[in-house]
Amino acid sequence: MIEQLHASKQAWMASHITDAEYPTELSKQGLSLYQSQQDETTSTSLNAPQPLPSQHLSFYPVDCHPLTIRYALIRSKQWQDENQQEAVMEYLTQIMFEADSPAQLYVGFFKGKPAACGMLYQNEQGSLISDVYALPLPNQAELIAEMTAYLSTQASADSLYIEH
Repeated sequence: MIEQLHASKQAWMASHITDAEYPTELSKQGLSLYQSQQDETTSTSLNAPQPLPSQHLSFYPVDCHPLTIRYALIRSKQWQDENQQEAVMEYLTQIMFEADSPAQLYVGFFKGKPAACGMLYQNEQGSLISDVYALPLPNQAELIAEMTAYLSTQASADSLYIEH
């Protein structure tokens, strides 16, 4: 079941480029980098929502293009090379949401600035917490744990999984 949920999420993420009428070369490169990184992830089951370990972040669902850009800025920082960051940024800013979208992206603000991001992907197979990342701040691990815990509380399915 985890593999099907992961594959469904991957197909949804790719569709923003593969279904686009005129995707840019840079966004295609970004998709390739994203997919390569995702090939290295593993998934585990969570038995129950995690308690929030701290309250450093203010959480916002990505529901407009300015928040999509903030999400992409944070997430692209996971790549060390600036050219790769630019390509991933170009790719992620192409994400479009419909009312019935299976994914919800979130941005976490720390001291008023975007610092963490994550995705909750849900379908009939379960809920998948994915793409959790925080900027390399001194409390990066805490911010990642807080984002993960928050996303676990937002999940509506009985089967809850997390990608690492």
